[in-house]
Amino acid sequence: MGQFRAEGFVEQDNLEFEPLSGTIRCKGEISCLGDIVIAVDKLLEVLDGDRDPDVQTFLYAYNASVRGAGSFLRHDNAHAHPGHEDAHHRHVFDWQTGEEMRPPEWCGEEKWPTLGEFIGKVRDWYYSHSQELPNPNTFAAIGTRAGTKAAR
Repeated sequence: MGQFRAEGFVEQDNLEFEPLSGTIRCKGEISCLGDIVIAVDKLLEVLDGDRDPDVQTFLYAYNASVRGAGSFLRHDNAHAHPGHEDAHHRHVFDWQTGEEMRPPEWCGEEKWPTLGEFIGKVRDWYYSHSQELPNPNTFAAIGTRAGTKAAR
């Protein structure tokens, strides 16, 4: 996350880590340039009980949207799709209409993105689409649906 903050793409996040029985839930939002918000909800298995435990994500949903418009990218393994070898898949949307641009694409357990990789994909999308965005140089407030905009 520090790398994306240093680049000026991520402004802030409100990710919270909640310990559960043998797992940790990570949930919250990340405020990105272009009024982009990444919603995160994932469960991590605790692999050992050390003070700084090793963990492995086993259930995740990452969704990127333009605040006030629609989603443009989602990766998750919350449900399987017919014809896919496993539940890891990607949805691509038209952020202006909310229409899914093609059927969900299987990415597989071998190629599902870490949160850092997902943020990188969102950053790349931003730089390819920034001229289309209504507020390319602002960050949306997080933790609220309406949110006030902060100029960069």
